[in-house]
This record gives sequence, structure tokens and C-alpha cells, in this order.
Amino acid sequence: MARNGRRSMAVTSRPGPGTGVSRSPTAAECRRAVAGVLLGAWLCGGPALAQSRGERLELLEERMAAVERQVASQALVEMARQLAALEEEQRRLRGELEELRHELAGAQGRQREQYLDLDERLRELEQRAAAASAAAAAAAAPEAVYQQALTLLKEARYPEAAEALRQFLAQHATHERAPNAQYWLGEVHYLQREYPAARAAFAQVISAYPQSPVAGEARQRLARLRAEGH
Repeated sequence: MARNGRRSMAVTSRPGPGTGVSRSPTAAECRRAVAGVLLGAWLCGGPALAQSRGERLELLEERMAAVERQVASQALVEMARQLAALEEEQRRLRGELEELRHELAGAQGRQREQYLDLDERLRELEQRAAAASAAAAAAAAPEAVYQQALTLLKEARYPEAAEALRQFLAQHATHERAPNAQYWLGEVHYLQREYPAARAAFAQVISAYPQSPVAGEARQRLARLRAEGH
């Protein structure tokens, strides 16, 4: 009886169709179930992860674009500043150039006026001196020396003209041409910008030959030297 009972229990414990007894899942079945759950979770979470990465990439691109715009804006500001500085420097240089041109034109105009004035006075004085000359034959030698000095002056050979006039005055201090020679010596010094020597020569005309027609011219030249600050 006992043996039959154990056999009966063993038989009834087997799974089989039509029986109401449940069995425990195997290890393989458990692994398959877990894998299915993980796969489902991955499939559900994949799109969300991809969407999150896409949003981060888009945000990064926007930030990079903003940085690029800022850098470009700063570069434009710096270029504008440099351009403004260059334009200001250009205006300053143009102003200096215009001022120099004006000064040069003024200097050229004054030089031309002085030349014309000198030429006119030279002709006038020589005409008066020629009219006042009475003894041309007796004064032939001094006259030649004097005329040679004037020729050198007209040729702008100022150092040689000054030397010729000094020699004439040293040898013919009482000659009728002496006042003129003294006056032209002052003019030669003035043209060479030897202003102290020019003042001394004109002053000598006034002191040594006060009655000479050129004494008035010498006074005018002294006044002009003072006005020019020389």
C-alpha cells in the first residue's frame, strides 16, 4: 500500500495535459523575459534620447552662431574705429599740406614782390644817377668798377657784387657813385639774408651821405627791416 501510494504521488506530480498543477518557469525563460523587458525599454527610450541629443545639438549651434555674430560685431566695431582714426589722420595731414602750400605760395609771392621792387628801384636810381653825372670822362675808371659791381648784382652773383662794391667804396669814398654803392651794398646783404650787415650798410648811407637821393631809400629799408623783425 505504501509503495503504491508513493508511486501514485509521483505520477500525479508530473505535469500533463488535463492536470490543474502549475509549474515554475525555467532559467532560460527568465532570461528571455528580462531581455524582452530591456528591449522594450530601449525601444521606448531610444527616440527620447535621440530627441534630447538633437535639442542639445541645436542649442549648441545657436550658441555658436551667437558667438560668431558677437565676434563679427566686435570686429566691425574695431574696423570702424580704425577707419575713423585713419580718416582723422588723413584730414590732419591734408590740413598741414594745405597750410604748407599756402605758406609756400605766400613766400613765393613775397619773393617776387621783392624782386620786382628791387628791379624797379634799381632802374629809378640808376636813371637819377645817370642824369646827375657830370664828369663821365674824368670818372671813367671808377664808373667802370661801379658798373661792373651792378652787373654782378643783376646776375645774382651776390658775394662777388658785395666784394666789388666794397672795393669801390674803399678806393672812391668821395665819388658821386659812392652813396649808391653804399646803398647797393646794403641790398646785397639783405638778399643774402645778412640782416645785421644790411642794417649797418643802410645806416652808413644815412650817416655818411645824408643829402644823397638814396638816403631816403635807405631809411625805408631800415624801417622795413624793423617791421620784418630783423
